[in-house]
Formats: sequence, C-alpha cells, structure tokens
Amino acid sequence: MPPVSAVILAAGRSARLRPLTDDRPKCLLPMGAKTILDWQLQALRAIGVSDITVVVGYQQAQIRAHIATHYPQLNVRYVVNERFASTNTLFSLALALEQVTGDFYYLNADVVFEQAILERLAPHRGGGYLAVDRKQCREEEVKVLVDGTQVLQIGKHLDPAACYGEFIGVAKFTDGFADRFRATVMAEAVPGNEMKFFEHALDVMPDKSGMNVVDITGLPCVEVDFPEDYEYAVQEVLAKFPAR
Repeated sequence: MPPVSAVILAAGRSARLRPLTDDRPKCLLPMGAKTILDWQLQALRAIGVSDITVVVGYQQAQIRAHIATHYPQLNVRYVVNERFASTNTLFSLALALEQVTGDFYYLNADVVFEQAILERLAPHRGGGYLAVDRKQCREEEVKVLVDGTQVLQIGKHLDPAACYGEFIGVAKFTDGFADRFRATVMAEAVPGNEMKFFEHALDVMPDKSGMNVVDITGLPCVEVDFPEDYEYAVQEVLAKFPAR
C-alpha cells in the first residue's frame, strides 16, 4: 500500500523566476491546461494519496483558494512558514514533520513531472527512496553519489563528474528510515541553518542505510527554478506526457 500522506513544500518566494512570480506562487504558474500544483495533486490522487500537507508562505491565500476550489475531495492540511523569506526548505520540512507521522511522499512544489514517477516510487518500502535522473548534472542541481543504489552523499556541493545523477525533488520515506530522517531534520533545523535545503538533512544523517536511488531516467520531469526552466517545461517536458 502507498503511504497515507504526502508533504508538498510551497512556501518560497521564487525570486529567481521574477517577473513570473511577482503576483503568484511558483506552483500556480500555468503548465499547459493546468498548473504545476495541479499536475502534482492529480498524480498523488492517482496513486491513492489523499492526505496531503502543504507548507505555505508566499501568496498562501492563492494556494488555499485553488485547492479549495479544485480539490475538495482531498484532505489537505496547511502548515504556515511565517519565515518563508528568511528560511529554506529544511525549515519548511521541519514545520511539516511536526504534524506528519509515519510514511510520506515528499515533493518540492516546483517540480513538473509525469505521474509514472510516483508510480515507480510507490512499490518501495523499508527505506528512503529518491527519484533520480541519470545525466550529466549542472553545478546548481542536487546531485547524488552512490554505491550501487545506496546513496552515500547528496547535495549541490558534489562534483558533477563523480555523481550518479540529479535528485529531482520527489521522494518516498518509509518505516524506520522515515523516523531517522525526521529526527535528523528536527535536529538540523536550528539557528545557523536557516538557508539550508532539506537535502542537507539527508546528507548528514548518521545512518544512511536504506537511502536508495530510484532511476527515473527517461520519464519527463524538470525542476522550475529559472525562466529558461519554465520555458523548457512548457515547450518540451509537457509534450512528453502520455495521454491519460
């Protein structure tokens, strides 16, 4: 069975996408006939996940109104990161995990991805499973260093030439691994780490056993950080989505 819940981090200002995000959160940018958030929520619903925690901050009223209008059947809990302008995803996730117990899917709210990626994560249990695209990575991307499928290190700081591929910001955390990861997130969300990404907690976990890559190479996805990412998502990625 899939985890009963999911966490979507959607609090940030997305300043690098301005002017597209001057008046709306990034997750509500048009993406074909839908928004980025629509693609994510519909993919979660398709695999049976209806209990969803959304961390909000910037332009949160728009996100709440959109979900209330289009997804009344989902059980959505909102967690507010009041410090969204001065903290990053590590702190947003810590706020969410104060409310979320057990297994959960994790999604960055700026990732455009095809439903098949969640379907590929769904059967896995007994560890942490990171959706990874095998490719030559850029410096800006979150990269993984692996031994087989076991993740040894993760972060933007890694040498692209030595890495297995890019972690796309979609994952599944289950069982004892989820508990260990939750404890590390809470321990690391402290003064001095305000601008850390949540992957920092994965990288510094004392026990990384069970942290695995799930190869999603060839399945359409892109993290939308810059205007060129948005154009690529609209013009190239969506064209590869199968009709459903």
